[in-house]
Amino acid sequence: MKKGLLLILAVVFAFNVNAQIFSDDFQDGDMSDWLTVSPNYAAQPYNWHISDYSGDYYMSVACFDGINNATVQWAVSPAFDATGISDISITLDNRGRYNPYQNIEVYVSTDFAGDSASFDAATWTQVTGFTWDDSYDDYDWVLATSASATISGTANTYIAFKYVSIDGDDSSGGGNWTINNVVVSNNATDISKVSDNLRIFPNPAINDLNISSVSNINNITVSNVIGQTVLSFNDINTDHFTVNVADLTKGVYLINIKNADGTSAITKFVKK
Repeated sequence: MKKGLLLILAVVFAFNVNAQIFSDDFQDGDMSDWLTVSPNYAAQPYNWHISDYSGDYYMSVACFDGINNATVQWAVSPAFDATGISDISITLDNRGRYNPYQNIEVYVSTDFAGDSASFDAATWTQVTGFTWDDSYDDYDWVLATSASATISGTANTYIAFKYVSIDGDDSSGGGNWTINNVVVSNNATDISKVSDNLRIFPNPAINDLNISSVSNINNITVSNVIGQTVLSFNDINTDHFTVNVADLTKGVYLINIKNADGTSAITKFVKK
């Protein structure tokens, strides 16, 4: 019995993550899954788009058609799953030109519904701390600048870039900005990713252990390292369930999660 349990512990597919939860390097030359929004200047065509130089693709925006034009342009990422995540970092490459006439900001939303009609109703929280290209007439990349944000992550979390350009008197060139290699990572060290569709957190746990699944959870069994069942829950039928582990003795436990779609997973957690 002990030998079998040691084997299970050896093959458990769970790990603490400081992992990517979203990324886009635009190298497919496509940003059709991003939403572009211009709430105040809808008639102007200076929206975010894909550009490339010698086969290197990136997301770009500009405001110039002979003169600099005032415009506000948003590019909103596809939704990504940040369920249970409270601390993220956003990393990106950026470069700008003729910057006295423009500015760029980064935002995150956990309540956006995903379409332009609901854009204004969503809560967009600015993320600060990035290093932006502050040059005037060169076009060098600022690589891998990052900033962190505290969120209450949901299954549909978004980041957005807001580009703002003001009127300028320089007709020799116009403001433009490019973004590449966007990565959103989970900064936490207490979330165990069992698979792409299943997470448990926090791990280690003191009072509550949360289980989040893409599919509805059917049954959960918690056992100690000698195979004794210490907790069990049946007919759960929800995609998020909280197990109260406050009364468990400190140590390592196995949790067996069976979903309504027939999939199952066994992983370990630590009770502190």
